[in-house]
Amino acid sequence: MAVEEEFERNRRLHGERIHCRAGCSDCCHQLFQITEIEAAWISQGVKSLPEEKRSQLQARASSYLQERAKLVAVNGEPEAWGALPPPGTRLACPALEEGKCAIYEYRPLICRKFGIPLYNPDKPGRVFACELNFRPGEAIEDGQLVQIQTAIHQQWKQVQADYNEAGLRRDERPITVARALLEDFAEWIPERGIEPGGSL
Repeated sequence: MAVEEEFERNRRLHGERIHCRAGCSDCCHQLFQITEIEAAWISQGVKSLPEEKRSQLQARASSYLQERAKLVAVNGEPEAWGALPPPGTRLACPALEEGKCAIYEYRPLICRKFGIPLYNPDKPGRVFACELNFRPGEAIEDGQLVQIQTAIHQQWKQVQADYNEAGLRRDERPITVARALLEDFAEWIPERGIEPGGSL
């Protein structure tokens, strides 16, 4: 998967500056949205879990949605990109369990890349980075970052375009990990490969 290859490239490049590991879960307290494709991948994965584990996740997901609604009512719908959430807007992802992701294999793309320096060609002129790994204003030397991450970004946009072209269902409400744990988004993509991005 290109995103995971990029993460490992950055880990090799930046070494001990990348502190991401089990137990480091600040990024798991963001309020963020996912796509229908990612939600379907999560929903499919949840079906493979033992019933007790699935019930625990879904109970946390129900509570999460209530708490998320309260935070959004006060602060508005957030846009998570690169930076950790400010105090007062943090809420643990329902998949977070004892400092680890209970659906790690099925986690969304944002969860696969957070922690390394991030470049978004739709927001040029700045490289975003987790403050736990890179201090504000700290130099990030990487001659390949823009090229590689622009290509990944374009691939993901093409996946979304293909989804739209296929006429598959879109949801106007914010889609979250919690909803993917509770609802069956896998049914939205019948008889198709669900894994987000394929080689992404």
